[in-house]
Formats: sequence, structure tokens, C-alpha cells
Amino acid sequence: MNRNDKNTKINNVQIKSTKLSIGEKTKNKDIINTNISSIIIPAIILVLTFILFIPSNVYARHGDSGFEGGISSGEVEGVTTMDYKEVCFITGQPIEFEGTLIIRKTTRNNIINTTYTYNLKNEKLGATLNRTAIYNTKLVEKSNGQVSEETTLSRTPSEVIRINNITYTLRSNDFSYACIVDSQPSIQYRAGNILSKKVYQVISGTNTGTVTCEIVGDTYAYENSWGSTEAMMLEYIINSRVSNGQSYDEWTGTASISLSTSSIKENRFQENEPDEISFRGGYVESSYNSSVLEYTCDLPEFDSQGRSTHNIKTTKGSLEIETFPSAVRLPVPDINHLRGHWAEEEIKELFSIEIFNSKNAKAFNPEDYITRAEFISAVTRASRQDVSDSSENKRNTVRTTSNNRKRKEEEIVSPFSDVAVDNPYFEDIKNALERKIIPESTDGLFYPEEGVTLSEALVILVRSLGLESLAPNPNAVTAFKDNDLIPEEARSFVYVAHRIGLVHGDDGGYLKPNEKLTKGRTAALIKRYIDYMRSGIRKDYRERILLF
Repeated sequence: MNRNDKNTKINNVQIKSTKLSIGEKTKNKDIINTNISSIIIPAIILVLTFILFIPSNVYARHGDSGFEGGISSGEVEGVTTMDYKEVCFITGQPIEFEGTLIIRKTTRNNIINTTYTYNLKNEKLGATLNRTAIYNTKLVEKSNGQVSEETTLSRTPSEVIRINNITYTLRSNDFSYACIVDSQPSIQYRAGNILSKKVYQVISGTNTGTVTCEIVGDTYAYENSWGSTEAMMLEYIINSRVSNGQSYDEWTGTASISLSTSSIKENRFQENEPDEISFRGGYVESSYNSSVLEYTCDLPEFDSQGRSTHNIKTTKGSLEIETFPSAVRLPVPDINHLRGHWAEEEIKELFSIEIFNSKNAKAFNPEDYITRAEFISAVTRASRQDVSDSSENKRNTVRTTSNNRKRKEEEIVSPFSDVAVDNPYFEDIKNALERKIIPESTDGLFYPEEGVTLSEALVILVRSLGLESLAPNPNAVTAFKDNDLIPEEARSFVYVAHRIGLVHGDDGGYLKPNEKLTKGRTAALIKRYIDYMRSGIRKDYRERILLF
């Protein structure tokens, strides 16, 4: 395979606290090391964290299509059986199957046991494919905080394919899948490799033989609060040797598959038809799963007797599955006083998805400077599984008495001396610290009422995505005319932010990196941040791989 490896890197990022650290400010400009690789979390907790990254109504997950080069509809609320499609090459021609896939998982002692049950058919050819495969996935946490997944078969799968009175029965299956999982504050990344060799016994009347399929492939995936995508690229070598009377018919073919499965969450504004109604419209949030598969195969042509020839035929095709979208009406904020403001739509959407607190909607002034507390609250909510439940997801510090081992009354402790536990933004600030969106403070202060510059904001957003390494090393130069005004420690982050579309600059090509953010500019910035997690990153994992 001629493929470039894509490695996710976690670099140590040093930031001068007086310029860039949202978590702290010190007078002596100490350098804070924000490396998160020393954080060690039990692997079983990491498994639960992976699941919690997935928002409500968006269910397509890593592994929902299995390892057979097919696509599924993904998990849908209230549905245990998924629609599934795959293409089979073992006959010497591509045969498209469709049917159902059922996945059952159990977890014990950091081992995930997964059973895939396929019931597929091709009605036009009267062909069937039935398969049950059981995999064991071992989770191993590495010293840098990443998690290695090692997947093997529990035993040889049960698989029988019947096509044109020919039966293909799986006799052996060597399989290995290795994956590394890198969890960043706002998103989780995966990269894996598949190796598989399947040997089928062929029975057709008195004729017998074998077909061997060797498969090599790569997988890439991400998951965040606004969607997920898994891309898989597989290369096949098929060798067939089947008796044909007194001789054997032997042929070799190749095939390649590229597929992508995505969970997509989108918002659209719905105008109300009646004029005499208390609100003119509201946002509708729709969620659905979409899977696309493209294949190309070079297989021999066959003569009228069914014997292979030396002529090679190239065939291309594609398969698609898309679930029916589910829709939810979002709250309608009272921001009529903002009509006509340039950031009205962004502000309205952030109130609707509860990034901004709707209780403050009437008093919201987009020209006010946003405080550090308000900004971190918005970022935390924009990147969390359920943005409306911060008060219910508390991780309180518990002090216990070791003598009787009985838990005393829980005591909530603030990590910052200038952020009281009754501060309306306390839970979001505490959550941001625990998730490493902000670094720990050396002086114990957060400075919640101070403003935030654009460069400071971009450092926080890019760091939460874990994409610092996309910048040239060591000296990143941005395309902005005021590049020299960007703090040196922030330049790499600004470079990445511009590359992925978080910031564009003004019409004159200036960024103005040291200007404090207003609430209106913050709304536009957070909206682009969400849009990147929702659809921007999907282009790299889907459209780019499938050459859309």
C-alpha cells in the first residue's frame, strides 16, 4: 500500500503565563508547561470517557461497521439491529450484499468482548452471506496517556457464503488490529492498522478448492461533541484455486475499498409561519448517521465455461447508507434587542445550544468585553458531551476519615482562590481545569474578571483540539500583515487556527491579535470552533479520503 502514515503527536507547549495562560497570570512571566502526557487515568475509566464523548442522538461509533470492509447505519436510539452493506470479491466478480448487523459488547478487566452477527443477501443473484465473529480488544494505557487497543479473534469466525450453487466456507482466519487512541480535551483521535488472511473452502458439486483473501488496511477516526467520523482504507489480494474437471482453475485479483462512516449533528433556523406568535422562530437540531463506501477491483474475465482468462477487468462501484434524521427543537432566547447586529445569528445559536446562559439573554451586550470566566465557560460547554448539565456533572473533592472509612459530607473545594464555589462559572472553570483545557495555576489565581485577547483565545481553542503540531517547527509565520504583533508563544497556535478556519482576519489582512474580545466576536469565534468540530474536520476524514 502506498499510503502516508498520519501520526498524532502530543508536544510539550510552553506558554508565558502573562501573555497566554487562561489558567493563570504571574508577574514574573514564568513559563508553564502544559504537557498532559504525565496524567495517568485507569484504562477502564478511559473507556467510559470515550463513550461520554458521544452526544445524545449521535450514535455512529468506532467499530459500528466491523472489520470486514462494509458499512452500517450505526447505532440509532431504540434500534438494536443495524442496516449493513458490503462487497465480496471471492467469486472473481464484485457482489454487493446487504442485510443486518447486530453488535453485542461486554467489558471485563480492560478486555472488550465484541460479537458481530451478519445476515446478508443479494436478492438478484439469490446469494447469502452469514457470519458471526467474536473479537477481544485489550486496552493498554501508555506512559504518555494514550491508550493502545489490540484486537484479535476469540476463535475462527463462522462464515458461509452461498452464490450460484457454490458454497464458500471459512476454514481459517488470521487477524490483527492495532489502534492508538489519543484523547484531547475537546476531541478524541484514533489511528489503526488491520492485517487479515481468510481461507475459504469452495464446494461446487464435485469440484472443490480454496480461495484466499489477504487484507491490509488503515483506519482513522475522531469523536467529539458535535459528530464523529471513521475512515477505513483496505487493500485486497484474492487467490483462487478450484478444480474444474480434471484440472484446476487458478486466478489472482486485487481490490481496494475506501469507506467513511459519520455521525452528523446540524442546526438550522426555522421561521414560524404565523405572525401573531411570541417568537419568530427557533433552531432545529437534526442528527443522523451517514456511511459511504467506494470500491475498485481488478479481476479476471471468465469464459463461457466459467474458467478464468488472462484478461483483467476493472470494476468500480459504491454503496451508501443514511439513517432517517431525528430532530429536536432548541430553546428560543429573548434577544430581540440584538436585531441587526452583525453577530446576531451566532449569538442566537449559542444561546439556543446553551453555550451562553439564556437567563442572561436580555442583558447580553455584544459590545461588552468577555471575561476570562465567561470565555472558559463557553469553551467548556462547546466541547462537552451535554452542555446543559454542568451542574449535574460535578466532580467534588471528597475528604474522608480513614479511621472508620465512612464518607463524610462532601465538601466542594475551589482550585482557585479567586473563584468561589458559588460563582456561576465555577463548575465550568473546574471542569476546564480537570480536562486540561486550561493549565494549573502556580499562584492559585484564575483572574476571572480580566479580559481575553484574541491570541489568548486561539491558544486555548487549538490546544483543546490537540492540533499544535500542525504548525511548522520551530518558527511559524502566519499570513497576517501584523504577524510580528502576535506573541511569539502564540504564533504556532494562531497559524493552526488560521489553517483550520477558526480565524480569518479583517478585510485588510490584519489579525489584531492583542485586542480584547467582545462578546460578539467571541460568539463568532466559538461558532467557528463548533463548526470545525461539526463539519470542518470531517472533510479531512471523509471527502479527502473518498476524493469527493
